[in-house]
Amino acid sequence: MKMRAAVFDKPGQPLVVREIDVPAPGLHHLLIRVKRCGICGSDLHLTDVHSSWNVPSGCVLGHEFSGEVVEAGAAVRDQWQPGDRVTALPYIGCGQCAFCMRGESFHCPHTLRLPTGDLVGGYGEYMVIGAREAVRLADHVSWEEGAFTEPLAVGLHAVAMSRIRPGAPVLVLGAGPVGLACAAMARRLGAGHVAVAARSDRRAELGRAMGADSFLVSDDRLGEAFADAAGAAPDVIYECVGTPGMMQCASDLAPVKGEIIMAGACNGHETLFGITPTLKELTYRYAACYTIAEFAHAQRLIATGEVNPMPMFDGTVSLDALPQAFEDLRANKTACKLMLTF
Repeated sequence: MKMRAAVFDKPGQPLVVREIDVPAPGLHHLLIRVKRCGICGSDLHLTDVHSSWNVPSGCVLGHEFSGEVVEAGAAVRDQWQPGDRVTALPYIGCGQCAFCMRGESFHCPHTLRLPTGDLVGGYGEYMVIGAREAVRLADHVSWEEGAFTEPLAVGLHAVAMSRIRPGAPVLVLGAGPVGLACAAMARRLGAGHVAVAARSDRRAELGRAMGADSFLVSDDRLGEAFADAAGAAPDVIYECVGTPGMMQCASDLAPVKGEIIMAGACNGHETLFGITPTLKELTYRYAACYTIAEFAHAQRLIATGEVNPMPMFDGTVSLDALPQAFEDLRANKTACKLMLTF
């Protein structure tokens, strides 16, 4: 059986829509028909000609998805039926190691992943997911809201990793989906003043819609502007830009004993003037992904209306239009979240 998918061939060339084989589900897997799939900045980085790490040729990306079950593996047919509405973590753990037992299948040494080409992603009509990593969508949850589960889970994990205290002033560097998700989750977990900072103010209204008290422009006065708005220096800084130089930027902005959560996943060599974090005794933590429990909780927050991701939604594109839309997003950062629809 064949399906259509947008395939990555090599850096510097657009994705190519072609026919490939529909992946077959294993015993503990689900084959789903993709309904929506978000276009993520990390996909742009992983296919960029200037990236220090590219995905392999023939890879089908797309890790922010929702869909419906078409076929369940033999071991999980009593739990899942065709037509079930679902989203899932974009990787499949072995289910037996210590990491998987803790719901941290991202760190499983035998994990099947999209960026390594082990799995076909949501830029195709069908994909295989792990039943253990799958989360059901309530009937009232839209396909778009279901696909927003993944980026919200990233923000939830980053905030959960921090030592955030009730009423703490926090600064989010970056107004992309991850930064906005961090703002929403920091607000949800009891932060005091939440400020989002970016190089321009074009997403100021969006930042406030996602939970920020103030939106600041990242310039030489950012530290002063935050103190003016929040009345103090930030207890926690969430770095969600992911470009070289942001580690130093966060270090300069942090107060003594401050905490910095690196959630931007910089795909390049980073530099840091070491004496600054040393004298301030800063704490750095790196947020890579999320647990199964955090992913499920992110979907519950959407389903109950406690967190609304839809202000970030900018519309859909068809599979045939995806290659050009994908390339356009490299230069035009106006859209926050476009989704592929089938």
